Amino acid sequence: MHKMKGLLISMLLLAGILAGCNETPAENKGSTTESTSTSAVKADAPDWPRTFKDALGKEIVIKQKPEKLAALWYFYPEILVALGEPPAASTEKEYLSSLSYLSGKLDSAEELGDKVSPSIEKILSIEPDYILATEQHEKMYDALEKVAPVITLNSKDIYENWQYGLRTVAEIIGKEDEAEKVIDKMMKEITTGREALKSIQGESVALILSWDGKTFNVLGEGNPVYALAIDKEKGLGLTPDDTFKGTNNKFTTFEGISTVQADHIFLIGDITKKEILMNDLKQSKVWNNLNAVKKGNVYLMDSSAITGGPLAIEYALQNITNALRKF
Repeated sequence: MHKMKGLLISMLLLAGILAGCNETPAENKGSTTESTSTSAVKADAPDWPRTFKDALGKEIVIKQKPEKLAALWYFYPEILVALGEPPAASTEKEYLSSLSYLSGKLDSAEELGDKVSPSIEKILSIEPDYILATEQHEKMYDALEKVAPVITLNSKDIYENWQYGLRTVAEIIGKEDEAEKVIDKMMKEITTGREALKSIQGESVALILSWDGKTFNVLGEGNPVYALAIDKEKGLGLTPDDTFKGTNNKFTTFEGISTVQADHIFLIGDITKKEILMNDLKQSKVWNNLNAVKKGNVYLMDSSAITGGPLAIEYALQNITNALRKF
């Protein structure tokens, strides 16, 4: 639980940092990742060898299809599994294996330890073809490079845009066609869901993260689940609770949750403890007075939804559409 809490906090901190550092106009941000993504699907791109330019500006010549990858950040295993190529080793394996869509998918992967400070000895022991890192591993870059070529991607770009993450990793392993199939399938499902949920347009939705039933964070812009639910072109086009404008809105006291006015609440947390969480909440007058609670419109969603990867987005999509289709 402690490990899960740490990982969830790092995801939310990342979302906060992204919002705070967002000095690039939204339209430019999109074009940056889009241009890279487009290069990943060039029909005339040679198979192997290929040259990949990573987030550090380093050009890595990939001589042949990588067969043994060491994944140092939490989103790599999810993306690689979505592409049918699980990593040979991963940090945070224990936590990631607890996510519903990765259950059993990382059994053969070696555990590399903490995502920020992975074990160099363990990485060395698996003799990877390449190491997939992020800017978070800058301080240990030289040590990693002595083990195998290091490919660094920017966590901001991946977290904000699951399609970009999928296409970029696909370019590294030569599975661009598979990436496009996954994206096409997902976008069709999102479009279908958006059409199905037109009946509740005008009813507001809030996505609230709480893994302990004591602290609550209303997710906002910059969070991938929020984007999935609210974006009118790439998401379900639902109506947000206008009370909350920021990336994250964390309450320092439970009473703060009384400001949530949404007609529907998705409560995101450790689903294995839902009975304890809900029993505690039902004892609260503040909770029982919430608009969504009075209407019986509260839905639980596991924290599997918030990694920002393609499988997490698919998981959240299914949960949101299944819950709201009954209206």
